[in-house]
Amino acid sequence: MWRLRAVQVGVIVWFLLVVALLARIQIIGIEEYRKLAEKQSLRIIKRPPFRGGIYDRNQRPMALSIPVLDLYQRVVKDSVFDYVGLLSELGIKPLNIKPGQWKLLKKNVPIEYKPLVMSRKVRGISAIKTYDRIYPFDEVARNVVGFAGRDVGQSLTGKEGLEKTLEDFIRGKSGYEYFLQSAVGERFYIATRKEPLPGKDVRTTLDMAIQTIAYRALKGKVLEEDANWGFAIVVDPGTGEVLAMAQYRNPRKKGRGYVNYAVQYQYEPGSTVKIFTMAKALEMGLIKEDDSVFVPRGGLRIGRYRIRNVTNETGYITWRHALAHSVNTAFAKLGLMIGADSLYAIFRRVGFGLKTDILLNGETNGRLIKRKRRIEIANWAMGQGLSVSGIQMAMAYSCIANGGWLLAPRLLLKVGDKTYGKRVVVRRCMDDSTARRLKSLLTVVVDSGSGRHARIDGLKVAGKTGTAQKFDPNTGTYSDTRVVTSFIGFFPVDTPRYLIYVVVDEPQRNKYGGTVAAPVFREIALQILNYDSILHPDNPLKLRIHENLDSQ
Repeated sequence: MWRLRAVQVGVIVWFLLVVALLARIQIIGIEEYRKLAEKQSLRIIKRPPFRGGIYDRNQRPMALSIPVLDLYQRVVKDSVFDYVGLLSELGIKPLNIKPGQWKLLKKNVPIEYKPLVMSRKVRGISAIKTYDRIYPFDEVARNVVGFAGRDVGQSLTGKEGLEKTLEDFIRGKSGYEYFLQSAVGERFYIATRKEPLPGKDVRTTLDMAIQTIAYRALKGKVLEEDANWGFAIVVDPGTGEVLAMAQYRNPRKKGRGYVNYAVQYQYEPGSTVKIFTMAKALEMGLIKEDDSVFVPRGGLRIGRYRIRNVTNETGYITWRHALAHSVNTAFAKLGLMIGADSLYAIFRRVGFGLKTDILLNGETNGRLIKRKRRIEIANWAMGQGLSVSGIQMAMAYSCIANGGWLLAPRLLLKVGDKTYGKRVVVRRCMDDSTARRLKSLLTVVVDSGSGRHARIDGLKVAGKTGTAQKFDPNTGTYSDTRVVTSFIGFFPVDTPRYLIYVVVDEPQRNKYGGTVAAPVFREIALQILNYDSILHPDNPLKLRIHENLDSQ
């Protein structure tokens, strides 16, 4: 009898233990086991958004998104079946993974493979649609458009250039998808889904026809001169719209990674600054254009330093002649007449030492520090001892071209449905009468001075050459062989529509802005005028220029 009771008690105890275990699973530990089950069968996939395109002013695409596939292995190696040789065609092999694990096999697979991946001829492989970025103008516009990249399972993210600065507009918002999968990795139920929101398209002020013109002219000169690099900026000086910002880096020279030389690099500009020294002297009434200045034989001594001229000017010359032929000693004298504070004021007024806030990352301030020593003031007046960026100098000369207004450089015309059409005035940098006098002086530079290689018959061009010696920190002096050459000009002089700034770093054959950068300016200008005349055949000015082009 006691044996029967013992069996009964054992059965009851076993039953109570089972009940307790079930109670723990279904009541007390339900949340723990639910999470464990979900972890094994519930998956989430992030669905990246379609990134908005970047276009030039004429709707030419500069950056576009295209759909691609990321291929994942979702079953153990031995369970992968590929009856059509897809994996071998793509150059990939199945991986050793744990059950329930997903592993990336290959990114950016062409979207055309999707039907094959989704068919029953390939088992154990999943394809997730995402996007890659293409750049139709590639290296022609890479410095300004920049680039975007992505990590595994992530959306495209702007890394440099317009791709980075326009990120908030063009990125869009990611979606997601929750689904349940079987033990062998097959989906059998989509729990919830949120569609991604596409980014906005952006239309810029850039014109890829002009960008291409500038790039090709610049590339030819950099290679011809075996220079380090060069850049060319084209702006509409009346609106501040940037039409082109091209650059070329010599592949035979050492250089850092991505850099936009026109925005991120600072350098001493040289003689292109002399026009602003002249502007301040005219404002102060210290000189008139046809007043005389004496140029001493052998240069000008300031303390233990001697400033020399590139040309063999001696005796009395006019200030107009001094600017046209870029006479250093005359401007050194003029700088000392003006004084450090007044020079600093005009340089600051036209934007030197201050960011332009152009819509590109990494912009430099340049370098403008108040000077007191006489030799430093003299150097300032000639464009040495201060540093600028390319976009700063382009906007500073736009002040002269547009009648005295410092404008912010513009790169946006439209974002989505919103239009950005107004020019942005920073401040008045000189009065209209001073700007007209400076235009006249700059016209002489091109007609008969150091900028004559930029001259275009039948068209009034105003401009200035620049040749800046590079400072050698090892010797503490300026180099005689390492120079930055430049030319900046605008046309037509009376109603300027285009301003072009060309800079070439360390040319090896020629060493002056007038012989290196000015011919590039002319080549770009001629092609722009031809292009513009095709766009506007009824414009009388363009017709006259077009007839002139045929004779050159």
